[in-house]
Parts: sequence; C-alpha cells; structure tokens
Amino acid sequence: MTLRNKTIIIIGLTLLSLIIVQYSLSQIILIGSFSQLEDQDARKNADRVIESISDDLSSINGVASDWAAWDETYNLIEHGDPDYVTRNIPDNSFTEMRLNIMIFTNSSGGIVFERGFDIQNKTVIPVPVSLRKYLSRNSPIFQHEDNKSVMGIVMLTEGPMLIVSSPITNNARTAPICGSMIWGRYLNDVEIQRLAGITHLSLSVSRFDENMPADFGTARSFLSQEKKVFVQPISNEIIAGYIQLNDIEGNPAIIIKEELPRGIHKQGENTTMYLVFSIIGAGLVFGLVTIFLLEKNVLSRLSYLSTNMNTIGASGNHSMRVTMTGNDELSNLAKVINSMLEQLEDAEEANKKQLLLKEIYHRVKNNLQIVISLLNLQSQKTTDKNVIEIFKDSQNRIKSMAMIHERLYKSKDLAGINFKEYIQDLANNLFRSYGVNSSIVKLKIDVGDVIFNLDTATPCGLIVTELVSNSLKHAFPAGCQGEVLIRLHSDKNETFTLTIQDNGVGFPKDIDFRKTNTLGLQMVTSLVGQLKGTIELDRSKGTEFKITFKEKKDRAMKNE
Repeated sequence: MTLRNKTIIIIGLTLLSLIIVQYSLSQIILIGSFSQLEDQDARKNADRVIESISDDLSSINGVASDWAAWDETYNLIEHGDPDYVTRNIPDNSFTEMRLNIMIFTNSSGGIVFERGFDIQNKTVIPVPVSLRKYLSRNSPIFQHEDNKSVMGIVMLTEGPMLIVSSPITNNARTAPICGSMIWGRYLNDVEIQRLAGITHLSLSVSRFDENMPADFGTARSFLSQEKKVFVQPISNEIIAGYIQLNDIEGNPAIIIKEELPRGIHKQGENTTMYLVFSIIGAGLVFGLVTIFLLEKNVLSRLSYLSTNMNTIGASGNHSMRVTMTGNDELSNLAKVINSMLEQLEDAEEANKKQLLLKEIYHRVKNNLQIVISLLNLQSQKTTDKNVIEIFKDSQNRIKSMAMIHERLYKSKDLAGINFKEYIQDLANNLFRSYGVNSSIVKLKIDVGDVIFNLDTATPCGLIVTELVSNSLKHAFPAGCQGEVLIRLHSDKNETFTLTIQDNGVGFPKDIDFRKTNTLGLQMVTSLVGQLKGTIELDRSKGTEFKITFKEKKDRAMKNE
C-alpha cells in the first residue's frame, strides 16, 4: 500500500473516530443537559397546573368567605330566614361561580340548606350521597383553625371535587362560628379542559384508587408524599409530567397528566446534528487541505526521490546524484543519500584498488617464489657448502618477503599484517629450512596481537630471518639443546621492542656486529636504520639482540 493511500485511510479513520467520539460525548453531555432542561420545564409546567387548581380554590374561597362572614348568612343559621335562599341563591349564581354544590351547616353539623346543580344542563340536582361521609362533625371540613377556611379535594363516587368550607360569622367576624358554608366544584373533564386552556397544556386526570392507563400506573409507582411530580418521555415527540394531588384528608386522590411537545429535546438533537455536520465539514476541509499539503510537500517529493533511487539502482551508476529542492528533512535526506552514493562510489574505487593491490601482491609473491625456485635449482648445481649456504640464506630472505605478500593477498584488510601469525609461520619455516629438530632446539614466541603495515612488517621480517638464522646456524653446534626466543611488546608511547634471543654458545666477543663483513648482520643494521630504531646486543646469557623502534607510517597515509 502506498503512503498516499495510507495517509487517506489514516485521515479518514481519524475523522470517523472523531465523529463517533463527538457524537457519543454530545449524547452524554449535550443531550443530557437538554434532557435536564426538558425535565425542569415539565416540572415548572406541573407547578403551573398546581397553581391553577390552587387559584380555583382561592377564587371559590374568596367569594365563599365573603358570603360566610355576612350578617344575613349568620342570621340564617342562628334564627332561620325563609327568604334568604330566594333573595341570594338563584340558579344563575351556581352558573356564574361554576359551583356544583352549596351546603350550609350549623355548629352541630346539621344541614340548614343544601343544593346540587348541573352546570352544563343548568338544572338543580341532588347533593351527592358520597359527600355525606365528609360532613361528619369530626371531618376536616369543619376544622376551622384560627377562623380560616378549609380547602382541598374530596373523592366522590361521581368524581373528584374541589371543596371549600368557610366558617360562618357576622360581618365584623367577631361573633363565634355558628356553622360552615361548603361550596364544591367537580374536577371533571370540562373543568380539566378549562384548566388546560388556562395553562396551554394538554391535561388529563385519573383517580388514584381505580384502574388507570399503563403510563399512569408507572407514574403511580414513582410518586409519593415526598415526590409528587414524576416526569418521563412517552415518545420521541411528547414528554409527560404526572402530578399527584392529595385529598382533604392527606391521602393520594388523583393524578393529573400534562403532555408537552419535546421542543427542547428536538433542539438538543438538532444542535447535536449541527455539531456533527459541522465536524464532518470541518474534518473534510481539514482532511483535503492536509492531503493537498502532504501531497505537495511530502508525498510527491518522496515519490520523486523514490523514482530517482530506483533509476540509480537499476543503472548501477553510483556517480549519479538525486536532486531535491527546499531546506527540510527531505532535502536533508537527499543530501544523506548523495553522501551515501559518494561513499559507495569511493568504496567501489577502493575495492578496485584493493583488487589491484591483491593482484600485485599475488604476482609479487609468485615472482618471489620463482626466484626461490631458481636459487634452489642453482644451489643444486654446486657442491661448495659456502655457496649452498649463501643460496639458502638468500632463499630464506626472499621467502620472508614472499610470505608477507602471500598474507596480504589472502587478507581481507590490506592495511596491515597480523605480525604474530606471520612470525610463527616465518620461524617454523626457518626451522624446517635448516633442518632443526624442534625437540632439541625449542622455539618460543611471545608476540602480542600486533598489526603492522607493509613498510614495518617487511624489515622486521628480514631482521627476524637473519637473527634467527644465525642462532640456528651457530648457537647450537653438534646437536646441543637450547631455546630460541622471539618477543615483541610495546609501551604506552607505542614504541615497540623486538627481542631475538638464544641460550646457545653466545656471540663471539671479538666481533663487533656493526662492523662485521657478513651480509646478514650488515642487512640487520641497515634495516634497523630504515625503521629509525636502535639495536643492542647482550652477550651475558647466550645472545640477545634487542631492537627498539616505532611503526613506520604507511606511504599512502603520508601522501594523504
């Protein structure tokens, strides 16, 4: 999958995740807040319904209190007045005050006057029999504490009724209470619709003591004396509030249901959708802008860079370079790639040089082997021991140089030679060349892991060849046992000390090795000079030559 497709998928998934998270949060927080506002609004409207009923009771009480605190009413109860009803209670008074019952009682609870009235049909009807149970002497209706009226709801067989009971006294309200004036109004469908018109709500009512619709039943299980309002959505369009009203005795009487359109909820859903659509729009704009900028500043340039690299890789020409404008990470990457190409080009050149050097070392080694073979053939044509010895010494000298070139040819690193391995092979070759039995004359090598370049290894190898050859030829005459030691160590200043020691008969005291006429020692002195070192001879315990020197810098390094 390309980076371009991956970028589009990542941005798309990120936008989708953002929408899901935002929608979930809006459902939890925003819709939750709107639901809380909706609940509060439904409860406020429930309070309005309660206030409307309270206003009705107060309105009835206002007129009833005036009639009860009236000398004529007081005189009716105390002395009787046959014309009171004719003068003061015509049928239209029930219609005007929307009353269904009017009862006057004396202080003993005896009924002085009672009348029922059908407001819709405007006809006199009997007072409901079910009201009688509230007219006992101990009924709350007659408990006028501090000469105050008693108001509330009574549950009758015919339906719930708003009831007001006012104490009867004189105009000045100084006379003792002589009875009660009881006025009532049915809380029927007509009255409920009138209240609905006042509150601008859809209202319905159900008795608490009878079978009711399912939603009323659910509300009844949540309502109590402490919690008299319960709110719940009944559909996606309507929310309902259920109001519990107690009767005059304090028992649950009716549940009034208010229905409200879920405008607040709809507003919350609309707000959520607007938010989601705005996020989608902003996300699409952001995504398109991001893709455009990535395409312009990153993806197209990466594609161009990839095409250049594929071209260079296919051609195998490491001298080619990639181009990238700008001053950012991609341009820096192009510079790094060009630097790597330069290094590859240099490595190719170095590899070519290395192969060339290996070929040179191989040919030099082969040519030296030819010279050794020619010397060996030549030595076979003479019987003069001195001449044969000269040929053998020459062969060993050439062999020491040939071994260096052979090691360089086989080595992966042409910069140096493992001197420890080289000395081991060189010494063993000398022992074989001179036919020395290693069980009689032992070879001991104490050389650390030292890597010498060609300019140092060659003279050191010739020095070891000459001095070890002298030890093998002269230090152990007539099969004498002994030991030849080759040691090489360095100090902190990178100064090397090469020691060639034997415990044989010793170097003649009357011979100065620096002024001798022998070719071998002259070569040793000359080679030490090439190394810019020093050489010392210790004759106290056999023969010990100690050469001190520093590694010579490679010529290639000098040229650099």
